Amino acid sequence: MSEAIQSGSPYHHGDLRQALLDRAAVVIQSKGIEALSLRGLARDLGVSHGAPNRHFKNKTHLLTAMATDGYTRLKEATLTAAGPITDDPWVRLNAMGQGYLHWALDNPASFNAIMHPDLGFYDNPELDHALQDFRKSIHDAVTASQLAGRYQDVPLELLNIFTISVPMGAAKMLAQTNNPAELQKNKRLIADLIELVVPVRDRLKAK
Repeated sequence: MSEAIQSGSPYHHGDLRQALLDRAAVVIQSKGIEALSLRGLARDLGVSHGAPNRHFKNKTHLLTAMATDGYTRLKEATLTAAGPITDDPWVRLNAMGQGYLHWALDNPASFNAIMHPDLGFYDNPELDHALQDFRKSIHDAVTASQLAGRYQDVPLELLNIFTISVPMGAAKMLAQTNNPAELQKNKRLIADLIELVVPVRDRLKAK
């Protein structure tokens, strides 16, 4: 489900932790990640300024929770994009790359949380597991594509870095707009961009 900018509304007894995460996504998407603060979220939700501290020690802890959820959903999006469409590792990897970029553009707040540099300073087992689980899904797909003939003369670790860094960098560039027309234009670029990384069109024509 895509994130959307919503106006703030008072919090009415329920899952405060989730309400904080949801409101944080809105703030990040509308004002940027640097505008995020626990005190500001408390004000937006109409709770005491200390209430968020029962769930998150600080802003980095909050971002960590967002990133943990983000990596889990990103893995699901990339694997779902590949789906049962084919047994060809090249085609599956291409579809995963497109799924990655579509998810990033549809969920810019979660993507920004994943990419935030502060996360490198926060030791969290759940985040580490989600991150490593996501990386393994990509590494396994890259390995399968190389075994099927993609860049066979390139060291696997180098190929893995190349394969993930291009869509990651593109996502950082393309996910910075809130303009619907610009967003749709960016989405139309996705297939062509991933084709440069994992070319499949000639491969599909030959079948």
